[in-house]
Amino acid sequence: MSDTHVTPSTTRSTELYERAAHSIAGGVGSGTRSHRSGYLPVPVFVRSGQGAHITDEDGNDFIDYVMGQGPLILGHRPPAVIDAVTETLRERGSLFSLAHDLEGQAAAAVTARMPSVDLLRFGQSGTECVQYAIRFARSFTGREKILRFEGHYHGWSDAIHWSGHPGPDEWGPADAPAAAPGSAGMPPAVASTLIIGTWNDTDALERVFAEHGSEIAAVITEPIMGNMGAIMPAPGYLERMRELATEHGALLIFDEVLTGMRVAPGGAQELFGVMPDLTVLAKALGAGVPVAAVGGRGDIMEMVIDGRTMHGGTYNSNPLVCSAVIAAVQTTGRPGFYETLEARGRRLADGLVAAAADAGMEACWSGAPSMFQLWFAPAPPAGYRAAHEVVARSPFPTLYAELRERGVLIQPPQEGLFFLSGGHTDEDIDRSLEAAADAMPAVAAALERGDVGPRGGVR
Repeated sequence: MSDTHVTPSTTRSTELYERAAHSIAGGVGSGTRSHRSGYLPVPVFVRSGQGAHITDEDGNDFIDYVMGQGPLILGHRPPAVIDAVTETLRERGSLFSLAHDLEGQAAAAVTARMPSVDLLRFGQSGTECVQYAIRFARSFTGREKILRFEGHYHGWSDAIHWSGHPGPDEWGPADAPAAAPGSAGMPPAVASTLIIGTWNDTDALERVFAEHGSEIAAVITEPIMGNMGAIMPAPGYLERMRELATEHGALLIFDEVLTGMRVAPGGAQELFGVMPDLTVLAKALGAGVPVAAVGGRGDIMEMVIDGRTMHGGTYNSNPLVCSAVIAAVQTTGRPGFYETLEARGRRLADGLVAAAADAGMEACWSGAPSMFQLWFAPAPPAGYRAAHEVVARSPFPTLYAELRERGVLIQPPQEGLFFLSGGHTDEDIDRSLEAAADAMPAVAAALERGDVGPRGGVR
């Protein structure tokens, strides 16, 4: 296919960005959609979305693989969810802060899908529900320390936002990573409540439990490391983590904010056959409506029933989000949904690798077909530090820019993900692969001249 693309206009987006900067810090509502995350030359200002497509304020149409950074499992404006939320708002209202039938229906729909979740409570965000999971673990075990892993993301709270994206100047020894704060303004004393582990290293995991097992309240992990390009767990690694947690009386928390109801009907725990004690869900749970949940074993969740452990929230399980959860679970539960999603994602991922190879570059992909990353390397990295090295020499920023010019939108950071949805069609995959074939020679040229590494800064 000949390269006949026309550079999309950004005139209106630039105007809106400059205007917003007078009242919004940085001109956008989150750092993950800013220049700092690589959205250059200007952040994308969206006018509307439909299915797998978004239209920006300049009238440009994009096939969208950002998908709200994961929630839009059904694509933009899925009719079943829109209809359910609209009817609930019109006929019942938006908020009671009292019990209603929809919260029980939504909870039942979720517990029926997630193998390890006996009982749950709803919240608003993954960050919030991770906080509750940590609280429940400490309350249940009577211990304080949380084992978390370098390169994972569990929300932005002071209690856990450590060592998510550390650099070589702060990450410490490979066999004993330092607790690197994810932001200024976080109390150093919090670091004493954390143990930072090296993920995907069974020997390192066994050493941590041998040295600190009696102190660990919980080990928390992304079952697929989505914070660093969808790195898969090594065979047997999660199983050994489960065994060690049980052996030492610690709880196992799966942060399935990204993977829940996306990589399989029952999330990563179904995909890998490893059952955690507590699970955090968000993103795909509401198919675009802000909702999260924390749930798990009945004996742990009973602590909120008798008041031993506080859980509450004015907006929890409001009728709007519950109607969205019910509709989303029903829609993704239709026969063939995940098989089709996986087939299209795999075709896109394999096609991107082939397009890179045709341009003379080594490439591969990792993750699940519905959430994956393309690596310009002979094999996917197995852990955070290896991934950090790949990112440092990756022409990924050029891939982002070239695809954006051709009407395909991906997350700019190499650490991000391609997200598939039920809104993507075979035609969308065809068009995306045509755009990639056109783009890859420019990516190869960038690699050849050394135009590599994070552009705009790491999140």
